[in-house]
Amino acid sequence: MNSYGFNERLAMSHGVAQGVKVSQIILGSIPGALNVHPAHQINDRHGTDYWVEHSSGRHLSVDCKVRSQDYKPHGHDDLAIETWSVIEAGKIGWSRDENKRTDYVLWLWQDTGRWCLVPFAMLCAVTQARWQEWKSQYQTAQQQTPVGPGRSWTSECVFVPRVELWREIYRRFGEGQILATAA
Repeated sequence: MNSYGFNERLAMSHGVAQGVKVSQIILGSIPGALNVHPAHQINDRHGTDYWVEHSSGRHLSVDCKVRSQDYKPHGHDDLAIETWSVIEAGKIGWSRDENKRTDYVLWLWQDTGRWCLVPFAMLCAVTQARWQEWKSQYQTAQQQTPVGPGRSWTSECVFVPRVELWREIYRRFGEGQILATAA
């Protein structure tokens, strides 16, 4: 089980990869993006690492998930999707939490500069529907985060192949089928 501090992960999310700045990726990938600003640390708890000034006048929220090593060259092209934020308290992971203030999630691999940008609402919907199945199919990992002397909390993620996530998003939002709803 890995152990990382919150501030260490926050610093990584505001970093660069292979000379590519997060702001360059965002400006080049979100139509209408005018400017990008790192968010205040308090915003991180609500799912925002960067604020994007948009031509519509809105500010969009981007949550950046940085991984130090890209395993694609080793045959593992996956995205770390958090299923549990604090297992001990039963707090669901960010990827299942529809109350997050996030508009986009950006995964960035520091060693290669490769990245993947996904609309959060779509990611959240498919994760809510499939997370348990994914946990039984794909590798999972738990991480300890120290919160004080002798105290920590445990989070958990599942490593979903990137193509599987996009396939599921397309299945849910791109095929145009009517979903059954409760009456």
